[in-house]
Amino acid sequence: MSREYIIPVFIPHAGCKKICVFCNEYSATGIRKKPDENNLNDIFNRYIEYFPENVNPYIAFYGATFTGMDIELMKFYLNWAEEKIKNGLAYGIRFSTSPEEITEKKMNVLKNYTINFIEIGIQSFYEDIIKAANRPHDLNNVWNAIELLEKYDFDYGIHLMTGLPKSSYYKDLNSAVIATFIGAKSVRIHPTVILKNSTLEKMYKNKEYTPETLDEAVEKVAKMTEIIEANDKKVIRLGICLYGKERENVVAGPYHDSFGDLVRSKIARDIIETFAKDKLIVPMQYKANFIGFKKSNKELLEHSNIEFHNGSKFLLNNIELKYADILKILLNQNFIL
Repeated sequence: MSREYIIPVFIPHAGCKKICVFCNEYSATGIRKKPDENNLNDIFNRYIEYFPENVNPYIAFYGATFTGMDIELMKFYLNWAEEKIKNGLAYGIRFSTSPEEITEKKMNVLKNYTINFIEIGIQSFYEDIIKAANRPHDLNNVWNAIELLEKYDFDYGIHLMTGLPKSSYYKDLNSAVIATFIGAKSVRIHPTVILKNSTLEKMYKNKEYTPETLDEAVEKVAKMTEIIEANDKKVIRLGICLYGKERENVVAGPYHDSFGDLVRSKIARDIIETFAKDKLIVPMQYKANFIGFKKSNKELLEHSNIEFHNGSKFLLNNIELKYADILKILLNQNFIL
């Protein structure tokens, strides 16, 4: 699959009716004001300079409840992006929003634009977790948003989090299971990290909240990813993405620059251990994960019967299988779905 190029535009907390306990977009992005047209063009041009020639990037609006903004402000950003698309400078529009801000009225606005993908911040499929996180939506909003997105044929993904207040190992895994039954094209997962000036920072300092350890988060997110990808859905990002000085705004919690690599290494290790007595031939594209982050799986791999080839499918005892099939067998042997 060809690489996708994305121009991220951060509009911190725009459209947010509540501030979630885990959230402080100012700490996460270092950006404090909404971009005007000059800022937008500067951002666009800066990224275009780094991209290869003749690339048509996506324009992605992040850090906001995009459809929660005033309609005219939302249309200002959409019109700016659509102009880039009409001039052949961009391919499409993406944004993130909250389920309660997906309405019939807003769908009728959005359908007039080249929107390729919408991410909805669900965080959890458990009402008590949603409430404890001070999210502005409930589960009825979630199901309504999904119904409308599918009715208007928008490609969408969901955002899940682990380790929120009131969560547990099995609640978080069950959210992953539920995610496999909806029409989302992809899932993004990150463990809860405590950011400076967030409500969670106060709760943490008052001993009202204890974050997951890094090992706990890696193990749990790996299992969630196995569940989702065993059902032919893609997990597109693992872990919270912070850049530069914004890393200094992490107070506590399972933050790691290479969290995704740790998770992919854990999944590969699970496969190595599950098929230890079998003859397994793995596509070369997965080799780095099987060797593991900082070669964490290398010794285990060397004592296995695993080999690598240039094909696109796995071969288990000479039977050709997809990656999702391998994960299904793994889960059936080690976990109750």
